Amino acid sequence: MSLLSLLKAIPDPRSRRRRQYPLHGMLAVLILAAAHGENSLRGMWQWAREREEELLNFWPLDLWANDRLPSLGTFWYLLTRLSADALQGVLRAWGGNEAELALDGKVLRGSKRAEEQALRVVTMMGQSLHQVLAQQAVEGGDELAAALRLLEAEDLSGKVVSADAGLLKAPLVRKVVEKGGPTSVSSKTINPG
Repeated sequence: MSLLSLLKAIPDPRSRRRRQYPLHGMLAVLILAAAHGENSLRGMWQWAREREEELLNFWPLDLWANDRLPSLGTFWYLLTRLSADALQGVLRAWGGNEAELALDGKVLRGSKRAEEQALRVVTMMGQSLHQVLAQQAVEGGDELAAALRLLEAEDLSGKVVSADAGLLKAPLVRKVVEKGGPTSVSSKTINPG
């Protein structure tokens, strides 16, 4: 199934009067921009503006009816209302054919606020698509617990899972094997703690 058809299944969180642009088309534009290296909403929007004619003329996006791309504010409005779980589910379904997954802890740039710590997440990335397939927030500084929650939702049958040194510990290896991942791991790479 194509990514675009999966995006069409996501419920649109906007009110009917705010649906000038189709949800799947807007999300597809953002995903295309991210695949081309853009990592901020403004950067994604600027990338799309530079390719506006091509994107409007690509009929499956259904953006052609408006003669122009959505504004930066329209993209922002959509993303503030969109269910992250619904989008993550689509990306997980689309990337389900990934044979190699990588887990890595991240601190999200720009997420630190005056009195609060920066947001920390564990990401699962597909090695062939080079795209983040899922993320789990780190609670109480425990990246390993976040990684285990992330793996709980995955079918790892026949998949190779790699992890950064901070995550590669015995409980993670046990979870990968329990979920159908590889059954042999070098003990030199495992921190039993």
